[in-house]
Order: sequence, then C-alpha cells, then structure tokens
Amino acid sequence: MCHSILRTTENGSVAENMVNNIPKFWINITGLAGSSNLTSVETIMTRVFSMEGSLKFHYWLLHIVPASINRTSKPNHQPKLWIDKLAADVQTSLLLGSSASFDSSYYLPALPYHRTYTMTYSKTRPYQNQEKLASIMTSTIRFWLHFPTEKATIAQLVLLEIFLEHSLTSILFLDEIWEMYKDPFGTVLSHDWDIRRSNSRTAIELENFKKRLALHPFAIAGSSSYLKLQDLSDVINDWIKYADAAGVVDSNTSVMVSQINLAITMLINFN
Repeated sequence: MCHSILRTTENGSVAENMVNNIPKFWINITGLAGSSNLTSVETIMTRVFSMEGSLKFHYWLLHIVPASINRTSKPNHQPKLWIDKLAADVQTSLLLGSSASFDSSYYLPALPYHRTYTMTYSKTRPYQNQEKLASIMTSTIRFWLHFPTEKATIAQLVLLEIFLEHSLTSILFLDEIWEMYKDPFGTVLSHDWDIRRSNSRTAIELENFKKRLALHPFAIAGSSSYLKLQDLSDVINDWIKYADAAGVVDSNTSVMVSQINLAITMLINFN
C-alpha cells in the first residue's frame, strides 16, 4: 500500500483521491520500519530453525536405530513397530547372506512418497554383524525419509555439534556460523579443500577446529563475548514468550525485535 501511494506522487498529481491517501503512508511508516526489522530477525531465526532441525533429526535417527536393535535382539521378541520389523528383516537378510530390498510402503504405508532401498550384501564377521545391521537400517531410513546424502551434510552436523558443545545455542544466530554451516568445505576447512578426500582426513580437520574453538572467547564462560551470547539468549527467550502465534507485531514483539537486532549488532564478529 505504501508503495502504491508513493508511485502516485511521481507525476506531481494533486488529485484529491491521491492526496487523501498520503496520510495512510505516514500512519503506516512506523509499522513498515518494524516489519523491516522483523523480516531480518525472522530470516536469522529461520536459519537457526534449519540448523537445529537438521541436528535434531540426526540425533533422532542415532537414538531409534540402536534402541530397535536392542529390542529385537531379545529372545522371542515379536516386532510390532515399523522400525522393529525393518530390523528383523535386515537381520534375516544378513543371516541368509543375500541382498534384499526394503519398500517403505510395507513399513510406513502412510508416507506421502514411497521409496525402495536396496541392500547389497557383503560378507561380515560375526562381531561386525550388529554394526552392519545398524548401518543398513540407518541408510534405509535416511533414504526413505529423504535425508540429505551429501558428504557435506555430515560435516555440517559435526560442526553444529562442536558449536553447541562449546558455546551457547545463541551462537547459531551469528551470520558467520550460518556461512560455515552452508559451506563447511570452503570455510572451516581450507578454501581449496577437495570434498573427495577421505572421511578420516575430514574428521581430523574438524577435530582441529574443535580444539581452536575451545580457546575462543565465545566458548569461555565469563568472557565478554560469552556474556553477550547469554544476553542474546535471554532476549530470544523473551521473543518466544511474547510473540504471538500469528506473528502480529504488537508493542511487546516490536521491543523484542529492537533488542534482538541490538544484541546481534553488539556481538563481536566470529573469526
């Protein structure tokens, strides 16, 4: 609406219907500025939501697979859950020494998009059987549920684990963290990093980064940078408390937007 009012003044018109709209611009200018700030904050929050969501689904998968294997390994266990049925079927295929396909429609019929994962059998030693079972189950579920499969995804998740292990969650609101998350092989790892290098080399580089981060002020409780992250955490909590579900900007949320912007601006750039 403000844009349409501005356009009518370009030719110097003094038509009454145009002039009558000018007060609407000034009435809405404060809200327009607030919306601009809100958009910038929501952009940052969307980034954090994306990162935290990826990590939570990662942890979810790491939890449900071992739990299922533990349940199905008990004598006379009758699998009822979809994941326990998958564990039993994969285990049977491993014992038979044959390849097998697992169709998501059989285990999760309500999934909107069904996919079939094919397991290629490779001989394993008895003590490696559980590890192989977990690996196949994880790969199958990731494939069914459209988890990202790129090598960079693992590096991204490890990075997030490192950040959250050594600092407050509010560190994820920094632009530099988002840039590292988007392109770990061009930021945290060397700029000329070859993504085709071995996983062990990647793990070594990430471990070195973890050691460097542990010495950074953002990771040292009581430091000025750490306290600023704490202030940002407090402001974010207030934002969540006062922002209504519809996202309407009221006096409380407007204040929160200003405080969040100020808190982020005050933070030292991450180096």
